[in-house]
Amino acid sequence: MPVNENVILLDIEGTITSISFVKDTLFPYVTNVLEDYIEKHWGDESFQQDLELLRAQAVIDSNVEGFVPISADDNAKKSVINNVLWQMSKDRKTTALKQLQGHIWKDGYESGLLKGHLYEDVIPALNKLTNLGKKIYTYSSGSTEAQKYLFQYSMYGDVSGLFLKYFDTKMGLKGSETSYINIANEINVSCSDILFLTDVVAEAEAAIKAGCNSTLLVRPGNVPLDPENSSKFRIIKTLDELL
Repeated sequence: MPVNENVILLDIEGTITSISFVKDTLFPYVTNVLEDYIEKHWGDESFQQDLELLRAQAVIDSNVEGFVPISADDNAKKSVINNVLWQMSKDRKTTALKQLQGHIWKDGYESGLLKGHLYEDVIPALNKLTNLGKKIYTYSSGSTEAQKYLFQYSMYGDVSGLFLKYFDTKMGLKGSETSYINIANEINVSCSDILFLTDVVAEAEAAIKAGCNSTLLVRPGNVPLDPENSSKFRIIKTLDELL
């Protein structure tokens, strides 16, 4: 079935990059270098901006079970480390956490310690879709910066030019229909002109509620789709099937 929509909106983890790359490479990298990174960059303006977001999030999280506060005394650095590790242990999707992770991954990509993983079908298929006049965007829980660096320092070299723009949780949570409306408004198209590709049924449902179209990706290592909940969606295994 050919793609009728003019806009292709791509989830990243489990859709065009493997879940194992995120879970087994990116997240452990942050955990391993977090203390050294904070010590090295504590006085940097960019980190102070990250810290401001983390402190603001901590105020919001103060009543969350298991909350780890951020102090303003001599233990501030240690408390920031513990707060970030707590958020990661809960797989939080906060903008504050994702922005800091993105900056830490930037160091890893630029040093050559990290290479962004992409499934082998992704680049050829996106090139063909672009040649057909389709406009390609991404929407991920990861920060826009983290997305950019994954593509700029990918295993296939710099492929960031394939994407017109990256969207993150500043548009809203991926399980909320208003997020997709926000994205449509941002790129000045109607929701019906967007095809959202994801591996998560709840996200696909939210996109549909917003008036977008959605297709589910099944990739190796992904959580198996529930047959009943996913039955109403088109399901593909590679982006080639869009062509």
